[in-house]
Amino acid sequence: MKTNFKLLAIAMGIAFAIACSSIVIMSCNTSPKDKENELENAQEEVVEAQEALEQSKQDSLSDYVTFKAGIELKLDENEKLIAQQKQLLNESKEAQKAENLKELIRLEEKNNRLKAKLRDYEDGPTDKWEVFKIEFNKEMDELGKSISTMAERNMKK
Repeated sequence: MKTNFKLLAIAMGIAFAIACSSIVIMSCNTSPKDKENELENAQEEVVEAQEALEQSKQDSLSDYVTFKAGIELKLDENEKLIAQQKQLLNESKEAQKAENLKELIRLEEKNNRLKAKLRDYEDGPTDKWEVFKIEFNKEMDELGKSISTMAERNMKK
């Protein structure tokens, strides 16, 4: 009886092993046609990814060109406002003329630094561009506020 039980256990083990190996073989066995289809799908995905990357680069470049054009207009306007303030300062006879002139020169230098920063920007990853825009816009806002504050101060006098 023990021998029959051992033979039965061995037979079941062999049957189980054969069943498992046939399942593995069946799941791994793909036809050359299936492999060809998978390869074509993968190639199409690569082409689509390359097209998406190219489109992203073009969008980024377009975004930069648009941003640059708008900022250059603002920087030119800043130059004009600073020049107007200098003219007003030259015509005034106030005691703080030297101090105001120093402030205008500082604003003019900051405007020129921003122009150079915009001109020297090198295209990079999208996240780098987004950080650049945020920081640049913050600096532009600060400069604009400083110019406005100075103009308001000079108008009151």
